Amino acid sequence: MSPAAASSDLLTAKRKDLLSLSNQKQSLELEVNAIISELTAPITITTDANTTTTAPPIGIDTPLVDSEGYPRSDIDIYRARMLRKRFHEIKTDYKVLEGRIERGLLELTALRDASGGSEANKLESISLSKTNKVNEAEEIKARLAPKPKPKFDPVTGKWVVKSWDGSVAGVENGVTRKFEDLTHSTEGALASIAATGGSGRVESSGVNSSGAQQQQQQQGSSTSSQQGSSSTTTEQRSTPTIQTIALTPFAVIDQVFPNSPSQEAGIQEGDLLLRFGTVTADNHSGFNSIKRAIVTELSLASANEASISIAVRRTTAMLGGVAEMIRTEMFDLRPRPWAGQGLLGCHLQEYNE
Repeated sequence: MSPAAASSDLLTAKRKDLLSLSNQKQSLELEVNAIISELTAPITITTDANTTTTAPPIGIDTPLVDSEGYPRSDIDIYRARMLRKRFHEIKTDYKVLEGRIERGLLELTALRDASGGSEANKLESISLSKTNKVNEAEEIKARLAPKPKPKFDPVTGKWVVKSWDGSVAGVENGVTRKFEDLTHSTEGALASIAATGGSGRVESSGVNSSGAQQQQQQQGSSTSSQQGSSSTTTEQRSTPTIQTIALTPFAVIDQVFPNSPSQEAGIQEGDLLLRFGTVTADNHSGFNSIKRAIVTELSLASANEASISIAVRRTTAMLGGVAEMIRTEMFDLRPRPWAGQGLLGCHLQEYNE
């Protein structure tokens, strides 16, 4: 057997191994989704009089005894313990699988480099890679890493976010620019808007409401003084214009329940959802695909007792209603059982601009 044929066989075997690991990972995700759904669903009890009452859910880590220390009579204690035991087993198995997949991707990259790069390099069910600038393992790490807050781009006049490879996302030629080279402060960004005659409707990154509004008022005064210098520009700037945010909203939060994790995080009704963890409108096609991805993000965060980074667009009237400020608010939302249904305590509807 020639060296090229041997290398090709190794690559094929490694791909099959990685696809098998990916299938195992997906099976664990489906199983943990089902377990979380059962553990966090309210208990419906039917009495002899054919009436129904609702009891609190089993919970992932809540006590299985009542206030007097006796086992809860409204749940199956044995099944509750079995589900919780399996839940923690899946958490351990999932971390082991992630490590094996990461090592396998590194080995695959080494094999492909050794073979001269003649083999196809796509593993669609495993890798998130859409570019050959970095190998698959590095890209997965970069995509899953926490993202910084948006920054103002004085070149395009937009608020932009950092792409997984460090470039600027959502603007023309953003792949050739570095996110770290942009303006670092909201105050500096607003000053840039005022200096260049920005519009009456402004986008802000939600870091300090009172400070941002003060800067917006200074910007409005600067814009008004510039309008008096030219009759042509006065006519063009008399009506506030809208600057487009880098991320596209894909859902509107039409209900936030009291005392829920969403309310405690600061989310409000009417917020437009721009990003949920790693999920955006740009990396998924259709709302059904987005909903499935959100469920996966939610399950993984709950399994690892982690928070999810949320980005929303929030519009606030300013300058007595003459202009509006579009704020990009960032939240850390930790899914958890609470008195109501689900793990978040809010309701989403598809949003189309």
